[in-house]
Amino acid sequence: MKEFYYELWVVPSGYAELFADFLLQTTQEAIEEREIDGKSAFVVYSEESPDALLLQLDSFVGILRERLNEDISYTHSLAQKPNRDWIESYKQSVMPVVCGDFAVRPSWHDKNALCVSGALVDIVIDPALAFGSGHHESTAMCLEILSGLDVRHKRVLDVGCGSGVLGIAAAKRGAQVFACDTDSLAVSETQKNFINNTANLESLWCGSVEQAKGSYALIMANLLAVIVIALYEQFCAHSQKGSLLLLSGILQSARESVLARFAGFSLRDERIRNEWVALLLCKD
Repeated sequence: MKEFYYELWVVPSGYAELFADFLLQTTQEAIEEREIDGKSAFVVYSEESPDALLLQLDSFVGILRERLNEDISYTHSLAQKPNRDWIESYKQSVMPVVCGDFAVRPSWHDKNALCVSGALVDIVIDPALAFGSGHHESTAMCLEILSGLDVRHKRVLDVGCGSGVLGIAAAKRGAQVFACDTDSLAVSETQKNFINNTANLESLWCGSVEQAKGSYALIMANLLAVIVIALYEQFCAHSQKGSLLLLSGILQSARESVLARFAGFSLRDERIRNEWVALLLCKD
């Protein structure tokens, strides 16, 4: 063990989910999501200097500005701290969370402390290398809406599955779950988490919804609004009358744009938390 470790804080000006995906793909270090003045922030813990990561982050932001034609930036701070069992300290800072009928916890927390009398569905997600553990508003709202749906024996597709938490929740409620993500590391995390939760997974692939086959009773997509809108045609192609769409990761400022694009769907449920919106739509 080295004498010191580095604590790097990264605070994006926007598009936090894209920054999260970048950090997930770029570093294998412990990552924690925090909130500062209403903004998402990410803390990277490492025994190695983060200089190379910061150079890659600058390049990533430049590409993001060009593609989205927006003034996207980030701030960061770096501290060097004595290496006194920081991993254990990090673990203890990640607490279980209840979202509707589901209790999401890291493996180092005892389920009996949260899932009293089996009233809650236990889901184990270790968040160090995967986001979507139920702590972010967009994920929590999806789990809350999913708690009110009957998905038993129904085909459910999780697009952009990330850690797999939404698919695992649906599987534990009896759904036939299919999942995909364009990030190969996220696909690996999803596969691992399904195994760790002894949940059934019908199919998992690295790619997007265009590789899906057939239609689904429920399509879940916890993504950015711009991506959700871009996938409209694919969502229509893999749904039928009465199919449900659970869309999240949408900022309130983009709510009307999403609803306008999905004009052929009826709004069945909606959750708003801080600046985030989750929508449950039904195909007319």
